[in-house]
Amino acid sequence: MRRRAALALALAGVLAGCGGVPRSSDVVSGQRIEDDPRIGLLQVIPDGPVRDAAAVDVVRGFLLAASSSEQDHAVARQFLDAGAAQTWRPDAGTTIVTTSPDLALLRQDADTAVVAVTAPVDALVDTDGHYAEQPPASTYTRSLNLVREEGQWRVTDPGDGVVITALDASRTLRPFPVYFATSGPATQLVGDVRWFGYDSSTATRIVRALLAGPSAWLAPGVDSGAPVGTELRVGTVPVAAGTATVDLTDTALDADPTQRGVLLAQLRASLTGLPAVGDVQVSVDGAELSRGSETAGTDVPRAGAPSDSRLVALGPQGISRWDRSQLRAVAGTGPGLEAAGAASHPAVAADGSVFAVLTDAGKVARTQRTGGQLEPAVTGQGSLVPPSIDRFGWLWTAPTTAGQPPLVVPTGTPQTPAAPVEPPADGLGALVSVRVSRDGARLLVVGRDDAGAVHVRVHGIVRDAGGKPLRLGVGTPDLVPGVADVADAAWLVDDELVVLTRPPGGDPVPVLVRVSGPSTRLPAVPGAVTIAGGWSERDLVVGTVDGRLLTRSGASWIVLADGRDPSYPG
Repeated sequence: MRRRAALALALAGVLAGCGGVPRSSDVVSGQRIEDDPRIGLLQVIPDGPVRDAAAVDVVRGFLLAASSSEQDHAVARQFLDAGAAQTWRPDAGTTIVTTSPDLALLRQDADTAVVAVTAPVDALVDTDGHYAEQPPASTYTRSLNLVREEGQWRVTDPGDGVVITALDASRTLRPFPVYFATSGPATQLVGDVRWFGYDSSTATRIVRALLAGPSAWLAPGVDSGAPVGTELRVGTVPVAAGTATVDLTDTALDADPTQRGVLLAQLRASLTGLPAVGDVQVSVDGAELSRGSETAGTDVPRAGAPSDSRLVALGPQGISRWDRSQLRAVAGTGPGLEAAGAASHPAVAADGSVFAVLTDAGKVARTQRTGGQLEPAVTGQGSLVPPSIDRFGWLWTAPTTAGQPPLVVPTGTPQTPAAPVEPPADGLGALVSVRVSRDGARLLVVGRDDAGAVHVRVHGIVRDAGGKPLRLGVGTPDLVPGVADVADAAWLVDDELVVLTRPPGGDPVPVLVRVSGPSTRLPAVPGAVTIAGGWSERDLVVGTVDGRLLTRSGASWIVLADGRDPSYPG
């Protein structure tokens, strides 16, 4: 009763003060709400072995317990014999299976048994946290051997890594970007996403991944401020009172002041993504790491939205941009389009200063500055893929003929002969689409191999000191494995993409894809032929064959405007 009376008095005091609360105010921008990796996480608390359990039940118990990493998978090790409990390496990788595995007893005698484990596979996560979806119908199969130890069945050969269900993966794993710096001018930070559990070791795993360097596919397009061989001096990154402490070995001192500035920016951006970290202290052998006077007060920004992020499309009056209420024609971009042939697939630079289109039945890429002339940039190459303009001012396109490389032209001097960008050693196939990321370090490539199979991959871009694209590195694993056909693809934000797939005999289906992570199918869009991605899935716009632009509204697609071939800057 006393507690209720105190609560009533406190509430009365609050209400009494409400007379001075303003009923209106100016609208102001608040801070960006960060995703908390703890949301939705559950700590699995597994049971240990049951006395006199059958061999199959021991295997089942081991697989269930492996989803808990508490105390280095202490419970799961109880299902192993003495030798395996010491040597098993659960952090060697994760196999994510669709459902709980099927178990079958293959053989058993008085002291030994063999149990078969089978399950459909969704994805693999390697020891460095790279997440790769697997082709449809992929299957995990393994036979586990057991022996009797003190009268109880125990597994002798679990195999390194763990096998967990997709449901357990959604409860225990989260994506964490590990940041690296773009090469070339105007350096920005790009996230290389890794998948880890969120616990007291997450900060350590992030820093170890950063010091080990970027993913093989991203490495050609980025740099790191950490000299090769730099490691954690004490092996862990403790977090206390909101501060992560990173103590590096003295190899870090080999970096020049600019590199040190980049390294500090990388560590800060990578670790402050954790909700428990608000500040980062970096030292070498216990002494604070200084970036040097040359870079004091400077920092490396993360890649962000362009200065003019509006959608561009071909509207009833030509090249147009969406102003949140309607498509408005861009003044000074219409003259010349009719004479050059019907235009298609407009692209726009990040600052809105230059546009590009395909003309002449898709065989000529042209550029136009507002108020200027429509000028041919790429000709004589046959049919071309839709153009893309990177943040350094380079127009990208490519012939659709198999074996032909992407081509680049500076938008400032479109009369310059198109320069080929050297493909990776294994080639790109017949190109369907190329889209440069907004940070300029990555190229989204949709290609068709000699057997007709479509592949969606991302490649790092090697540039010279001035930003000119030179060549592409190796690609990611196929990001939409097993897809029958792809009509279009576009970047969203960070490592997120949208791919417009065409199932056999069905309506086109947009699929949200991560370079490292699971994919999500969206509702089908009848008649869809092109797709544009902004800065979240709310910014998706689909172009249809009958000249309409559609956007998402819940589980439906609604008409945004009349127009075709939408795209966002980049």
